[in-house]
Amino acid sequence: MKYIMLLLLLMSFSVLFSDQLPVVVDLNRFLDSSSNTNFEINYQLPYNSLSFVQTDTGFEAGLDVEYVLSKDGQIVDLGDFSNKLIFPNQELTRSGKLFRDKLAVTLPTSTYTMQITFSDKNTSRNVSWSKDLIIFPKDTFLSDLEFSSNIIIDSTNFMEKFHRNNKLFFVNCNHIYTKDETDTLYIYYELGNAQYPVGTLQEKITIVKDEDTLSVETMEFACNGRKKSRSKKINISDLIDGYYNLIVEVIDPISDVVNKMEDYFTITSKKKSNYRLFVHLEDEIKLLKYFLPSAKTKIWNELTDDGKLKFIDKFWEVNNTSPSSKKTEYFELIKKRIKYCNEHYSHFNDGWNTDRGRIYIKHGNPDDIINGDTGFVTKYAQKKYEIWKYRVNSNFTYLFLDFQTNKNFKMIYSENDPQETSSPQIEAYLGEDFDMNLLD
Repeated sequence: MKYIMLLLLLMSFSVLFSDQLPVVVDLNRFLDSSSNTNFEINYQLPYNSLSFVQTDTGFEAGLDVEYVLSKDGQIVDLGDFSNKLIFPNQELTRSGKLFRDKLAVTLPTSTYTMQITFSDKNTSRNVSWSKDLIIFPKDTFLSDLEFSSNIIIDSTNFMEKFHRNNKLFFVNCNHIYTKDETDTLYIYYELGNAQYPVGTLQEKITIVKDEDTLSVETMEFACNGRKKSRSKKINISDLIDGYYNLIVEVIDPISDVVNKMEDYFTITSKKKSNYRLFVHLEDEIKLLKYFLPSAKTKIWNELTDDGKLKFIDKFWEVNNTSPSSKKTEYFELIKKRIKYCNEHYSHFNDGWNTDRGRIYIKHGNPDDIINGDTGFVTKYAQKKYEIWKYRVNSNFTYLFLDFQTNKNFKMIYSENDPQETSSPQIEAYLGEDFDMNLLD
């Protein structure tokens, strides 16, 4: 039996409290050859939730694990260890890929309690997990169900603790499966106790949603009186988003004894960005660079497409002025400014991707616009200019010049805006007789 409420509580805490590590824990029980209960405690968290520091060997993080096994309030076992992670570059450190590991303990009786504290070695972030360990009855025939979405054939000793029948069985601790990422889930369980049946057994796997039975798969298999492990592949490609119960039943047709174990899984759709403004992702980052310093955007090329979408969403969510709305007011404002720029400043390039478009998108409509022609005393031909002044909420001044007389104005002067620069040839472009007081 799984501890669903524990998992959901832990997952919700990881969302609500940023100072807690988003560790997800899954507990499964199996009987050993002496009918003692073996508890396997799997845990996982994304790499990018840990703090990495650069060392001589690469980028290093550590997940410290401290555990306390107690019985009737008395400590039976106390221990700690550290999962050390070292990567040669920063790509994985920013990845949402999962780090996985497991603890195992075998107990002959119940009333033990296990408490585990997970801590980021480089920060103060941590989270604790605690559970009473309830053993199986000695005559239990069916173990807990272990879930996975990734199985790899491997007969080596690599990651031996995750091996199931010469396969690497990576446990999916949260039981969540995302469409477009996988169409298959796998379950593993074991049959057997001190009195193994001999003969043909019937196996039935049922999937239920909202008390409606969606599918039932039955088959027969031989049991020769020895402990038996079972791996099942289940197609979930046709299932809609939601919460499902999965029931495994093993029936002995001779004695009519039914062994039953029930668990759950969840189907979700891959999150799509709520804040896309352009067809191409590179246009999205070009827009965000209008607002963010280069130090914030330099990781862009190291991100996956999914990571880039999350980067975009994060920007708009941070600037959300109305958290209750699905789309932020700020996002809608910038969207309207882009539309305006494309309608008024598009000459060869889309209006949002011009100098005037950039300033308009950042600051909106100028408080004052001065139009005119450059002076006569210049080595360049006379050209049109625009001076934009922002004075109500800021004190910015910009001057744009129509170099090629095609209305594609280029910025040559900026005042008080640290993200913009002025041309060193401004006086040559404007002419000696240009009235510089217009920029005040």
